[in-house]
Amino acid sequence: MEIPQAESEKALRGSREAFTEDLKENKSLLTKRIADPGLVFLEKRLGTRTETGCCLAYIKDIAQAELIAGVEQSLEEWKRDEIMDSGVLEQLIKENPGSPFPQCQMTERPDRVCQALLDGRMALLLDHSPQALLLPATLNTLFQTSDDYYRSFWIVSFLRILRAVCAWLAIFLPGFYVAVTCFHTQILPTPLILAMAKARQGVPFPCIVEILLMELAFELIREAGLRMPGAIGNTIGIVGGLIIGQSAVSADLVSPMTVVIVALTALGSFCMPNEEFSEALRMIKYIMLFLGGFFGIFGLVFGGYVLLLHLAELTSCGIPYLYPYVAGEVNENKDLQDALIRAPMTALWKRPLFARRRQRIRMRREGKDVR
Repeated sequence: MEIPQAESEKALRGSREAFTEDLKENKSLLTKRIADPGLVFLEKRLGTRTETGCCLAYIKDIAQAELIAGVEQSLEEWKRDEIMDSGVLEQLIKENPGSPFPQCQMTERPDRVCQALLDGRMALLLDHSPQALLLPATLNTLFQTSDDYYRSFWIVSFLRILRAVCAWLAIFLPGFYVAVTCFHTQILPTPLILAMAKARQGVPFPCIVEILLMELAFELIREAGLRMPGAIGNTIGIVGGLIIGQSAVSADLVSPMTVVIVALTALGSFCMPNEEFSEALRMIKYIMLFLGGFFGIFGLVFGGYVLLLHLAELTSCGIPYLYPYVAGEVNENKDLQDALIRAPMTALWKRPLFARRRQRIRMRREGKDVR
């Protein structure tokens, strides 16, 4: 079977190979990268009627036995007639099914899975599905990409900070714009206030309504582009965005500043490496928009506080979702070296918390102590 190229997780450096829909082929893509005899593939059959092949992959002497047992129990807990895709499996094993945030990390890249296995994590491979599920998943791992370890730590650190800023834009920017425009204009410079007032002359809708209309229009364009064939979908997305944005401004339905805010918000969500995480941010954005539109900045602060509380209570296989920003001292705060800022490769000598305590050391230097 021909090995396809990764489409949803493109990278500048590293392998271009992606998983296929054949479970045996996907296992071979992992074994050709990891020659360790401790690499284990635990075979299971899921779905009482479909009998879909499933494989739990991990490295026996690195992954923690408690985490492995927890995932096995989750797989046996639900008896469903059909398991057709890894997306169904992901929803069944989520520890908090009511949360919009992904608690499994989806990837189509074999090299990304191998990196995770060597960190002490586990991977779920499902027959007929070209994606793997990585467990545990934390907020920090969702901001990382496979080529973060193939490039200079200066570039990677800058890009990770940029992704964090983009996540803030994707959640809070529309609500912040509405809150400042409607309630807190005193925090803006006078020339900017006058420019915004001039741009809004003739617009018949309140600020929150025009932001909401443009956001929904952008969602329609995005959905239409996804459902159309490749080249046509890209054309519809670009042309549709230009036509609708320009026509809405020309018809005085929205102000030019609104188009800028919506475009920046969309770019912020597109910068997220994980698609499911990006979708969660897009959904929370509307909650923050209404809080900012009705309660101003105080509503945004309240919404951010509730969001932080929700993230703090989430876990994945028992690992806190906000690790290593919380409880980082459990692993001597070494995992903070591979968080928002990535340390040089020579300093990343220790595996993260996912691995067994006796297997935390991953790199040594002959004749010298890398610590």
